[in-house]
Amino acid sequence: MNRKNIIGIPIKNLKEPMSRLASTLDKNQRITLQIGLIKNLVKCFRDKNNDLFLISNDSEIEKLANQLEINFFNAKSVGLNKEVIEFSKNFNNYQSWMICHSDLPYITKHFAKTISQEIEGSEILIAKSKDSGTPFIAGSVSFNEFRFGVRSFDEHAKCLKENKFEYKQIYSTEFTFELDDDSDYQKFLLNQPRWYKKLNI
Repeated sequence: MNRKNIIGIPIKNLKEPMSRLASTLDKNQRITLQIGLIKNLVKCFRDKNNDLFLISNDSEIEKLANQLEINFFNAKSVGLNKEVIEFSKNFNNYQSWMICHSDLPYITKHFAKTISQEIEGSEILIAKSKDSGTPFIAGSVSFNEFRFGVRSFDEHAKCLKENKFEYKQIYSTEFTFELDDDSDYQKFLLNQPRWYKKLNI
């Protein structure tokens, strides 16, 4: 084991990304936005202590991982939960793990570093989005019961309690605000991060 943390960023594909923004952005704009989000996450989490992986079974995502000079986890399974559970078999080789959704626009290097340090003293860290999703979950204990989807935060919290894991909820915008739908995007336009301004969407 050369690095402390393994970080997985699940991405379905780039064929029709961020479909819930289709009434606001055309396909090319959404592809540009999705790639911009991924590049920002990679830039923020790139660190000598972190092994970064894009999780997918899509060849275009593999090409993107190669361009960004990070790892690619070629999932044999189909479906977000199955892919992340398959990826979690690697967790035991590291001190801690993180699963970070690819539509978190406000993560910075500072918050990425802070969360990496915070997980060292916690069993599980978990964030809740506006629709009770789970945009970010991390841990220093063995865990593979991922339940992403509708109201997944509640599902994860229930599972963690049943398994007697101690978990801490993260409330910072950086880990709770997702670019999920048109209303999110309109709010986002009022507070644009530097990386987005460079995209010229």
